[in-house]
Amino acid sequence: MRTLTLNTEPKANNVIDVRSITAYSHYLMMKAQLAGNLRFDGHKVSEEELEVARQCCELCDKISRRLGICKEAEIPDLLECYDIAYRVGHRRLPDSKFIDTYKRRVLKAWKTDDRDIEESSIFSMIASEVAYNPGKADPEYLKAYLSLKNKWVETLLKHNRFSDVTTNENYRRLALIMRENIDGYLTEDEYSEDVKRGWYDYNRVEDLSTLSSTLLRSYRNFVNSLPSVVIDHDEKQALDNRILGELSTRPDLALHDRQAFRMTLEFNREMAMG
Repeated sequence: MRTLTLNTEPKANNVIDVRSITAYSHYLMMKAQLAGNLRFDGHKVSEEELEVARQCCELCDKISRRLGICKEAEIPDLLECYDIAYRVGHRRLPDSKFIDTYKRRVLKAWKTDDRDIEESSIFSMIASEVAYNPGKADPEYLKAYLSLKNKWVETLLKHNRFSDVTTNENYRRLALIMRENIDGYLTEDEYSEDVKRGWYDYNRVEDLSTLSSTLLRSYRNFVNSLPSVVIDHDEKQALDNRILGELSTRPDLALHDRQAFRMTLEFNREMAMG
């Protein structure tokens, strides 16, 4: 398998676009998975792992520079790439103050009605911090998290989808809310697994070829967010492989993305074979 690198040739504005960075990050994380960088079992580190770690460190440097000049709407995706690349490259968590500075910049822009910032971007940026440590979560993050969660669940309980946004945003929100505990929003006669199964049935797609590449990626995240009470492991794996097979052939996707999807599909098949 040939090694791909991030194209750093100067563009018209001398800036590497976010799409290229996220695609390359996707590819690097799959390389890390296969090389063993994500295994913390005390094994002897290989030369391939060291090379992947070095590439991740380089990517973090590029993202740091991009964060200093990018639009607020680009920050959540860049932070997600930075976080995982930093963990792999440096084998430790990134500086929380550095991350928090950019989170607050996004949140401030969103509160002042920056229409380029989607609600799903805000929720994904703060949900893990609030959900796993609610007692110590920043009050500003907690308020935004609860406000969005309340609104989203109420909308889904009434309509089974987010009809007032793009289809892509609908799937992005569904993928996030499927991971949340919604018991507090239900009556005694309702069960979260039944409710979530209903949301899946309402939003499921049979013919994957009808979805654009952007939609298909979000739909994949939605599928992979489904709890086992909604779709069992084997069914989810089979569906994920169908989606991966479709995505790996899409010419409108960046080369790094397509390569990463192919690698993931091969990895899934090898794991299934034992």
